[in-house]
Amino acid sequence: MTEAREARLAHNESVFRTVNESINGIAIALGGDQPYEFICECSTSDCFERLVLTLAEYEHVRADGAYFLLAAGHEDIEVELVVETHDAYVIVEKDGVAGLAAHDADPRA
Repeated sequence: MTEAREARLAHNESVFRTVNESINGIAIALGGDQPYEFICECSTSDCFERLVLTLAEYEHVRADGAYFLLAAGHEDIEVELVVETHDAYVIVEKDGVAGLAAHDADPRA
C-alpha cells in the first residue's frame, strides 16, 4: 500500500472520528449512563454502521490519538493493528504514515 493511500484512508477515518466526538459532546451534555450510538470509523467512505457504547467505553477508545472505533470485521490489517476485540466492535491502532496522520488529525491533541 502506498503512503498516499495510507494517508487518505487515515483521513477518512479521522472524519468519522470527528463526527463521533460531536456525538460524545452531545451525550455528555445530556448526561446519564445510558449507551449512545457512535459511527464506525473504518476507512470505507460509505460505511455508516452504528455501534452502541457507553461514554466510558467511548472514552477508552479515545485513550490514544491513533486509536479508532470500528465495527467488527471492518479492520484493514495492512495498516491497522487490532488493539482490543469486543462483541460488536474492535479498537484499532494506526501505525506508520497513517498513524502520524491520525495523531495530526486528533481533535483532542
